[in-house]
Amino acid sequence: MYSHEVLEELQEKAVRYFCERPSNFPTGRPFNCCESVLLALKDYLDVDPNLIPKIGTGIGAGVSLNGLLCGSVSSVAIAIGIKYGRTCPEEDPQPVWNMVDKYVAEFKEKFGYVNCRQLTGLDLKTNEGLKEYFAKVHDYACVARIKFAVKKALELLHK
Repeated sequence: MYSHEVLEELQEKAVRYFCERPSNFPTGRPFNCCESVLLALKDYLDVDPNLIPKIGTGIGAGVSLNGLLCGSVSSVAIAIGIKYGRTCPEEDPQPVWNMVDKYVAEFKEKFGYVNCRQLTGLDLKTNEGLKEYFAKVHDYACVARIKFAVKKALELLHK
């Protein structure tokens, strides 16, 4: 199991990855939600550390700013897959599907939606939407979702 201190440390690590803007911001961007959660969890995943955050780069902001599935949801699905996923087609995927389904249901219950555009109310493909996102949503509502993702992922990775 893990302690409350470990959970808080990992949550804060994910938030730092997510909120610390690079020196060339806004051209460069902080790590996205998916990258940030995976980076915080990388020591709990049996994967080449060079793949993280790469595997989450196209996923953040609802898959490349498209407002689809929230990267905080995708990151946990990826983490579950890395830890418990199949290695051949003869294996039953149902146990992984059940774990991801449970997480998606908990996320939806807590935040109301699972899609980025519904969660943020913004079109991140527009300059106006992206500007408002960084000013009013990124460091606030999205941080709560990232912390939730880290907590739930840690619970699932320790089963």
